[in-house]
Amino acid sequence: MKLAPLHAAKAAIESMSGDQVLHTVDGHAFIPMDDVWVVATPSGPASFNFNNLPGASPELRQQIKDVCRALLVSAAPSRASQALTAYRVLIRFLAEEMPGRAVEMISLRDVLRYGASLKAKELYKLRRLKEHLLLWVDLGIGGLDDDLLIRLPDLETKHHEVGAAVRTLDPETGPLTDMEYENLLSAIRNAFTEGKLTTSNYTLLMLAITLGARPLQLAMLKCGDFTVSARQDNSKIFILQVTRIKQGKGIRPRTIFRPRELAPALGTLIQQQCDEAREWAVAHDVAPEVAPIFLSDRSSINMGDIGLRGHHSGKSMAEKLRRLLKDLAVTSHRTGRKLHLFQSRIRRTLGTRAAAEGHSASVIADLLDHSWIDSSLIYVETRPAMMERIDKALALQLAPVAQAFAGTLVMRQDTDRGRIIHTATRSQLESVGTCGKHDYCRLAAPLACYTCTFFNPWLDAPHESLLDSLLQEREILANTADLRIAAVNDLTILAVADLVRKCGEMVGRATK
Repeated sequence: MKLAPLHAAKAAIESMSGDQVLHTVDGHAFIPMDDVWVVATPSGPASFNFNNLPGASPELRQQIKDVCRALLVSAAPSRASQALTAYRVLIRFLAEEMPGRAVEMISLRDVLRYGASLKAKELYKLRRLKEHLLLWVDLGIGGLDDDLLIRLPDLETKHHEVGAAVRTLDPETGPLTDMEYENLLSAIRNAFTEGKLTTSNYTLLMLAITLGARPLQLAMLKCGDFTVSARQDNSKIFILQVTRIKQGKGIRPRTIFRPRELAPALGTLIQQQCDEAREWAVAHDVAPEVAPIFLSDRSSINMGDIGLRGHHSGKSMAEKLRRLLKDLAVTSHRTGRKLHLFQSRIRRTLGTRAAAEGHSASVIADLLDHSWIDSSLIYVETRPAMMERIDKALALQLAPVAQAFAGTLVMRQDTDRGRIIHTATRSQLESVGTCGKHDYCRLAAPLACYTCTFFNPWLDAPHESLLDSLLQEREILANTADLRIAAVNDLTILAVADLVRKCGEMVGRATK
């Protein structure tokens, strides 16, 4: 873990006076002699309170402060923040073991005692503490005894268990099933169609789901990262350069990028976002190419100091995504409750769906921007089983929970004039309802209609015949093709089943 920049940072700091202003690696100014620092980072404001080191002697407190300021000027602020938290936890533990006695130096015995106090599922915390103490050792700053300096590199620790939510297909935090995923997409489209989502928020959600990007990556997107070019046939190519993060020690965001080609529909939406952002840039005297694609109406503390004026922080973007997803109120067919949605779960879903389609760990690592293939092996090892069988009884049972049907059931004679939707039976075309949009959406009618909010199906139309036909087709595909192909229309099946159930209830009430 030897880091050359740390030695240079330490030497530079030692030559400075205590009241001299320093700058983080991102460019934010702070005064090292202060006991509380609040610095801007891409993730959000990071606070360093050196008064909050209960039990530490004044000398040890100053040594911890020296470590943190060296890290701030040479590495990611998040590393300095995580290091301070780890040191604080250790010192608090030692102070509680020796009440009334100041901790003047950290020994190997202290670290081992702390490790022994951890529960089995918390043992990974010792590994993280070791990593942060090795940074301290690397800087050559006092406060660690000789025995710890010698034996710390060889101290055995345990890794944090990863992938449990994926491995167990946890219904609360794990990847979404295909049915939940399709329900989510349908809810987003319906919310946008009904005016409940702005174009900007719709674009953000679709990009987040399509790329599976981390909130910080979405927050840091600039107009200059987006380009539009043309192929020989004049069709457009939309490329978005997405900054890579978590690429190793000392590698800052917006230094390495991965190009992602976007589908034309999504690319056009991003182009509209950039046009709006450039207008903002002109009004705020900002170069258009550095304007954020997704503007924040309340940019975090001094984001302009680190080249991110107008941007969301990583934390605020994560909160925004969580809020937008929560407002969709999508129900899970597994639990009957509203889906608990957040961007990490969307990423897990992307990885799981890629594995189910047969992609390798290296392809999944590329999709999720993992630095190591090992992080993506969990998806290949846990290829989820598809729902192999949906019969009529199960479809009718799941339908009210899935809430896939989005239209309005009406009487044939009560509908306004509009485009009539037909379905093909063995003998003829049958009318099943009308389109309330009075327009051609170019989607595959009538199947796409049953999950559309504009659809006005008729009570007396042959919806049950369509349900039987879809179930029969699914069974044939399940026996002759891949289950993923067979499951393509599962959401439509549940929507039609829900409508059949509603028709039965309405007819039942009318005959009483």
